[in-house]
Amino acid sequence: MKLPRAFSLVDVGIAALVLVAIFLPARTMYAASAVKGDKQAQFALAVAEARAEASPQDGALTADLTRRLSAAGFKDWAIEVAVDGADKMKGSPSRWQALFAASAAYTDRVDIKEAVDYANRAVSACEGAGPVACPEWQAVPLDLYLQHLEAGVASGIDPHRDPDGFRGAGENAIRVIRTKSVTTERTPGAPSGSPPPAPAPAPSPVPAP
Repeated sequence: MKLPRAFSLVDVGIAALVLVAIFLPARTMYAASAVKGDKQAQFALAVAEARAEASPQDGALTADLTRRLSAAGFKDWAIEVAVDGADKMKGSPSRWQALFAASAAYTDRVDIKEAVDYANRAVSACEGAGPVACPEWQAVPLDLYLQHLEAGVASGIDPHRDPDGFRGAGENAIRVIRTKSVTTERTPGAPSGSPPPAPAPAPSPVPAP
């Protein structure tokens, strides 16, 4: 039996595939959370995301979400959340916290140039926010963090190739600054011959390999 010239075996095959695609039952699909770990960690991240979206002018909530994303391994997502959040909260007194979180997220991805840039922005925003929105106990670690990064950059050490060396250069610079500070400003009432108090530990912004 010959098929009419208007149809060929290819046409018949295509028609069969179309019929199969139409009448074949849909394949079962499964979804899983992208966040690995226990249910409590997943729930905490979901809550942090909901709070940040509900209060987009709160830098502390954006910073909390950024930290949780970085800890979960979503480094790009963490940067996006912090940067976008900081852009949307211009004029907010807590904006410096989102900028600080963006810098920390860039540091976590070892993008030091961007980390220094956003750390400088955070310091400027903190100074402009006033002592209520950015009290001294938060401003001082922020300033030390920036000095740590800048000292690492000034050392010329590549943080990708030698993260320990980069981190050590920053820690040594902060230790010198802190030692000079406590030597000049001794504890009131301390004897003149007594050694200065031990300097506070320097922050280590570059993650260990």
